[in-house]
Amino acid sequence: MVRHNVWLTDHANKDLEVIYQHYLTRADDQLADKLLSEIDEAITQLSTQPLLGHLSLELTFSDKDCLELLTKSFRLIYRLEESCVTIAMILHQKKSIVKAAFFRLLH
Repeated sequence: MVRHNVWLTDHANKDLEVIYQHYLTRADDQLADKLLSEIDEAITQLSTQPLLGHLSLELTFSDKDCLELLTKSFRLIYRLEESCVTIAMILHQKKSIVKAAFFRLLH
């Protein structure tokens, strides 16, 4: 089985921090840990099954070949280049990819 290296951009790492802090302050550490585990499982899956994601209609604005992998609560936006998966964004399924990308361009 071929394993791909999985990298998180600085933005994706920041997304993880924000998600964890959000649920830590609004719920509890058990829920925050559970949600991070959900995301971690998805990241692990991408190392062995990088084509698991799909093209999202929201991503048609991009000239980059981005894929979206859905978990129970979140969406991971990533690119596959040869043997490397680069996760660019991690956000709640209810959040707009376009709005999140636009916000990042401004900040």
